[in-house]
Amino acid sequence: MTERVALRWLTVPDGLAAVAVAAATAWGVVSVADDGSFADLLPAVVTVLLVAGAFVVRRRVGFDRATAVLPAWFVPVVVIAALAIAVTRGAGPGVAALVMSSPAAAMLAVPAAFAVGAARARGAGVRMGGIDALRAATQVDTVVLNKSGTVTTGDLTVVSVDPYDADHDRNLRWFAGALEKASGHPVGRAIATLSARGRLTDVEEHPGQGIRGSVDRHPVRVGSPEWMGFEPAPTMWTTVGVEVDGRALGTITVADDVRPDVARHIARLSGLGLRLVLVSDDTHPRTQHVAELAGIGTFHAPFAADAISDHVQSLEDDGRRVAVVGFADAPASTLAIASAAAADGPTIIVDDCSPQRVTDALTIARATSTRVVRARQATVALGLLGAAAGALSVGPIVAGIVAVAIVGVTAVVAVTA
Repeated sequence: MTERVALRWLTVPDGLAAVAVAAATAWGVVSVADDGSFADLLPAVVTVLLVAGAFVVRRRVGFDRATAVLPAWFVPVVVIAALAIAVTRGAGPGVAALVMSSPAAAMLAVPAAFAVGAARARGAGVRMGGIDALRAATQVDTVVLNKSGTVTTGDLTVVSVDPYDADHDRNLRWFAGALEKASGHPVGRAIATLSARGRLTDVEEHPGQGIRGSVDRHPVRVGSPEWMGFEPAPTMWTTVGVEVDGRALGTITVADDVRPDVARHIARLSGLGLRLVLVSDDTHPRTQHVAELAGIGTFHAPFAADAISDHVQSLEDDGRRVAVVGFADAPASTLAIASAAAADGPTIIVDDCSPQRVTDALTIARATSTRVVRARQATVALGLLGAAAGALSVGPIVAGIVAVAIVGVTAVVAVTA
């Protein structure tokens, strides 16, 4: 186990950074002792400053020491090349330039590229969950959306107010809305928007049936048609009856609050080359209706919330790479897109789980991943340039300039890629 940890440590920039600092410092001290020229300390000073700066940048963007910012082969190759140059040409500032420029550039470029993408994401209400989330976002080909809170807001809204007598429309809204101000039920919260607050007394909630009480001294009942003794017209949504002073005034129907322009935003999400699946613990007719409004062809309902892991596993068994949206207990094998960090796997946190926000999250994550890849490629390419500088056994001042130039160019590529 200790050997594995040591080998892993050597494949991340920390390992190369330690070698860079040690090699440059040791060479500088020996050179000063031999010829008394303090110019030979320049590579060591530049190395320490660059590595320290890179550590600061990495810490600010939340990268830990195990975050891979280079290909696994790069660090061993650089170390071997440095040793080979030292043996064949003698230790010199070229070797210092070789081992100093690569780790500092790597430690600076990839976090900088990530930071630029993360800043843009925050402006769009998206917070990236690290390199793993970016990588997962580029691989996802299937998105499973929990109906409540994604294509719908998660709330209910009044879709129909039907008084038995047209003259009672105002009273129907007023008394029902005022009484439901005392209710914490989702249906009650929707009806409560119909009126201002009245003076409530003797309020009683009857779970599964409704609520009763007095509004401005008028006895009022709002509840299920069966409890009220009403016979409403059949509907897929939830209909309640309203009774005031012992007299039936009419019915109110509430339904899922579907997000505005949901079909357009779902089309944008599908345009990313994704297969969309809508799941819900609601009834099949309601879920089908919402799926049709949104333009989602595949849906499953009723769908138990604790069945998401099995459903994701079946999709992965078919070779799909899955992201789940709006689930508090997303499987660790998936990319979770949610309004709060609740998953063990890669996570993207969004202000809300609307299709528009999810599309923005995946688009920005993919673009940031591309930026990170380009920064990593630039680091490798310019690291090889550092190797060439080392092979030429350039002087300490030139070596320092080369190192700074490599890091500078890499940082520019990271920010502008």
